[in-house]
Amino acid sequence: MKNVIEGKLVKVFDLETGISKAGKEWKKQSILIEQDTKYNPEVMVTFFGDNVNKIKINEIGNIVSCNINLSSREYKGKYYHNIDGYTCNVSDIINDNKRILSSYVNNDARKTRENNAYSYMSIENDNQPF
Repeated sequence: MKNVIEGKLVKVFDLETGISKAGKEWKKQSILIEQDTKYNPEVMVTFFGDNVNKIKINEIGNIVSCNINLSSREYKGKYYHNIDGYTCNVSDIINDNKRILSSYVNNDARKTRENNAYSYMSIENDNQPF
């Protein structure tokens, strides 16, 4: 099952790096997304390792779409939740809206030309007896 979260990019946190107890390098970066919901709209998505390089966003305020994995783990009788990101791009919603808008504009221009041609024809043929 593929989980996707979409919303407005609010903040990009600083890249964190370090070395684990096992001596391996690690890196993580988190972003804050504001969803279009009434309650608790902000969600932090964290990217680990090579997935940090898959964050393809350019500006705060853009609508982004992130592929995520939701998980929970238990520690001392309490459960903690993680939202791990795999990719994050500027949302296709923006591209779809631009495509739809240009389609409307083009259709309106075509209809205007057709209406103007029809109006011109009806003026030309106005000498009808009825």
